[in-house]
Amino acid sequence: MISKRPVEDLDDAHAVYLDTPALAAVRQISPFFDNGIFDPKRCTLYIRRRAVVQLQRAFTTLPANMPVQMISGTTLPARPGSVVFYPFNAQSNMNAVTQRRFHHVLTLHGESNKLASFRPAARLYDYVCVAGPVAIDRYLDNQIFTTKDVDGGRLVQMGDSFVQKMNWLEPARESDEEGVIFYCPTWEGFGTQTANYSSVVDCIGFEQVKRAAASLGVRRIVIKPHPYQGLLRFSMWQHFFRGVRALRDDGFEVALALDDVPPPIKALIRFNLKGIRRISESSGQPVKVRLAITDVSGMEAVLLVARIPAVVTQVIAQPVPTRLKEILAKKTLGHGCDVAAKTERYLDQIEAIDGKHRAQIFGFQTPGIEKMQGSERMSWLSQYCQADPFWRSR
Repeated sequence: MISKRPVEDLDDAHAVYLDTPALAAVRQISPFFDNGIFDPKRCTLYIRRRAVVQLQRAFTTLPANMPVQMISGTTLPARPGSVVFYPFNAQSNMNAVTQRRFHHVLTLHGESNKLASFRPAARLYDYVCVAGPVAIDRYLDNQIFTTKDVDGGRLVQMGDSFVQKMNWLEPARESDEEGVIFYCPTWEGFGTQTANYSSVVDCIGFEQVKRAAASLGVRRIVIKPHPYQGLLRFSMWQHFFRGVRALRDDGFEVALALDDVPPPIKALIRFNLKGIRRISESSGQPVKVRLAITDVSGMEAVLLVARIPAVVTQVIAQPVPTRLKEILAKKTLGHGCDVAAKTERYLDQIEAIDGKHRAQIFGFQTPGIEKMQGSERMSWLSQYCQADPFWRSR
């Protein structure tokens, strides 16, 4: 049972705790500082010091907009009464949340149907931020939380607040000759092969990209690998290199977006993919996307927010949320499906399909949150958690 605490001064002070073996993960939450969700003037990013992290600091440049403080262990030097946000699942989080002078909130760093998005460990936190109705259903269906938890406000709907904004991407018009196919596979994930949602394996996604590009008459392909790719299974890069080379050999113009990839991996890519162009995600010239192909991952929500047409590659069978069965049936590239026919039908109905998709994915605890700017949303959320409505009512 989480203990009750006295009322603190509601000044929306907050901090972020991050424990990761890959320092590149910091870039995944950088957009939340850019968009004002986390205020760099009021919010410190505490990163747990590890030997592997210290080594990476020697060749990794952290975003300038993030006030980083390295800490040993899990003792947080934040001011008592602060709200501490957790954008990643990490084993050490279980120790950090025992510090009862803070309010602990799980946000994760996106919205997806991956198993990692509804772990039982979520019950350790005082509050859990969710994107909307589908995320709430996941917790209820898996008996991690109860309707009393939901009705009492322990699960807080924050819409797209914790979904990354990729301003370097924008939807292309059908007649736009610069339009590309954007392929953004996920990484292999922790655990067994049953948790590996990546279509990089056996080049499954690359083959679907090829078929979709051919059906749409698109010759340019931009690929963005996940920054964690190969972290646990280095062989993933062998599949990746083979897939990129196959697209190039088929006459496609391939470019790689590698801003989030650790420097040693960039060097590995340069060595193995000589002559493949790289593009900058901060050049100020947005990539115009005709169609995106992604895996079951947080990129689904990212692309929904950006209003970029996107289909999903499904490499392992998994339960589909009831609210999304009809929708995802029209957007999912399953094993052996006719990629050209599936994408054509989807693009013909995209406004209706994606409109329904957004309505199920994104919801808000109170109607006014949707119209708030990032800093206003964070102020509301921090004060909500400091007021502690769920635990004070018990």
